Amino acid sequence: MEKTFLLPEPQKDLDFPLMKALEKRRSIRKWKDAPISDQELSNLLWAACGVTKEKYGKVKNKRTSPSACNSQEIRVYVLLQNGAYLYNEENHELVKILSKDIRENIGTQKMMKHAPMGLVFVADLSRMTSPFVRKEEAQRFSAWVDTGFVSQNVYLYCAASNLGTVVLALIDRDKLHKLMGLKEHEKIVLTQVVGHVLSSDA
Repeated sequence: MEKTFLLPEPQKDLDFPLMKALEKRRSIRKWKDAPISDQELSNLLWAACGVTKEKYGKVKNKRTSPSACNSQEIRVYVLLQNGAYLYNEENHELVKILSKDIRENIGTQKMMKHAPMGLVFVADLSRMTSPFVRKEEAQRFSAWVDTGFVSQNVYLYCAASNLGTVVLALIDRDKLHKLMGLKEHEKIVLTQVVGHVLSSDA
């Protein structure tokens, strides 16, 4: 991949009932040794926090996931075999931040060391400028809640697309923060693993 990788257009017309996706939603911790396709990655990231309405004037974009005071502080990073990327939802593209495989740091559990793909949900506190979310306690609470919205969107897309996923809280955040070169105002909240499910888990 180049420094910036434009993702394929997300397939917004996929036909899968919401109620069925809710019924099928599971945490899955075993996956096939197969990469996620560019189209699957595009669909998944758009489902996570893609733009649903373009910004105009001083009004921000609208995303698939809500956020406190529309801060849109949760940034999604993607960990792949060939490096780490930031999802830029405005251009629906991946921006390479690291040319190194750091997927083994997605979580501290041994079974997570060989995950096919990792997502890292990072709260960019500099985006939280509303007076309602300027205090540290409000930022911390809002970031965790907003991450939950993004993560659940990923769960529902995976359930509808025969992908397996699980969200992780057991993370060496300091180590991963350093490896990713994040700034002080960027805080890792949770991570999530995605892969193709084994037939027995489908």
